[in-house]
Amino acid sequence: MKVPFYIAKRYLFSKKSKNIINIISGISVFGIFISTCAMVIVLSGFNGIEELVEKLYSSFDADIRITKTEGKTFDFHEISKEEILKLEGVNAITEVIEEITMIKHEDRWITATMKGVEDSYLSICLLDSVLTEGEAKLQDDGFNKAIIGIGLQNKVQVTSDPRYHDYLTVYGLLRDEKISKTNTEAFKPKMISVGGVFAINPEFDNTYFLVPIQFAKNLLEYENDITAYEISVKSGFTNKQVKKEIQKLVGDRFQVKTRYEQNELIFKTNETEKWMVFLILGFILLLSTFNIIASLTMLILDKKKDIETLISMGATRQFILKVFFLEGVFINLLGGIIGISVGLLIAWLQSAFHFVTLENSVITYWPVSIHFVDVFMVFVTVAVIGIGSSYVPVKYLIKRHFKKQFN
Repeated sequence: MKVPFYIAKRYLFSKKSKNIINIISGISVFGIFISTCAMVIVLSGFNGIEELVEKLYSSFDADIRITKTEGKTFDFHEISKEEILKLEGVNAITEVIEEITMIKHEDRWITATMKGVEDSYLSICLLDSVLTEGEAKLQDDGFNKAIIGIGLQNKVQVTSDPRYHDYLTVYGLLRDEKISKTNTEAFKPKMISVGGVFAINPEFDNTYFLVPIQFAKNLLEYENDITAYEISVKSGFTNKQVKKEIQKLVGDRFQVKTRYEQNELIFKTNETEKWMVFLILGFILLLSTFNIIASLTMLILDKKKDIETLISMGATRQFILKVFFLEGVFINLLGGIIGISVGLLIAWLQSAFHFVTLENSVITYWPVSIHFVDVFMVFVTVAVIGIGSSYVPVKYLIKRHFKKQFN
């Protein structure tokens, strides 16, 4: 194997008798380089988007959510918070009441989703990191405070600045009342001041506002009923592990979902797009290997006298095949290694210096995250395509052009 390796290496870098062979070989290396570089950059970009989405949703959705399998509400006594907190991976738990309401400020009316939570929710979801104004407080000096999405703030024109003493009037639909033109008691109004404004993404910003759990209970006249429990998981434990333990505890009457399962469509769409792009770039990489076939064909014809000399010295067909097979593999690996290296460099530069910017987005630059599992997959893809695109044509060419010599 050492002699074929040495000859193939010399052929790769030595000057050929016809300059066109060098040009085609260079084009082959360049094609592999561009394809692999694009793969690394695109996969890193999709990883960055996925991590950004995960970060944004973790600012509002808890790690795990427990809801009733049938029906909307349940008595909070049906599940023991103390038993859940005893589970090894559980960090914190909060009761949740989520309901569609109407909110009014001055003469502006809009529909919004009220989410009543306990103070522990603020530590579960770390709202501080997404606040644009005000504080992440649901109560201040005994007074209830609402934390609203920036989209709702723009619609009702309210501020959390304490100098203006702005209040929202929240109208909750009582479940025991029927809506009609004459029934004015179907909706119960309750006022609350605005303590903070968050900006996560339009889905949350234009829909949700947070209030203390007791405010929500009083507004909707819920005594012991809630709509969900939300739970944060300790570091060192996975959401799936803790979910299994909780599901065993609460039984089939309750549905337990991780954050990924709560937003499954979004995460799966991102993953599907990522691997579809990977397959497309892999196909482009495969097409670029046709240049390698052309390069190997011309190289074999160019080195015909060398091959005949080696055959006269006792070289076997397998020996000749190894030489040119390794030549094709070297071309692939050279382009692949350079492409992966440049792709990693570009991804790192984007991560460090944010050259590619985004407009009208939650962040000002395109997020990038390098996963070395993806880099390994790109390398394996290049290697497999390189082996296949080298062995098959070389075997055919050697058999066709040197059939008499080996008979």
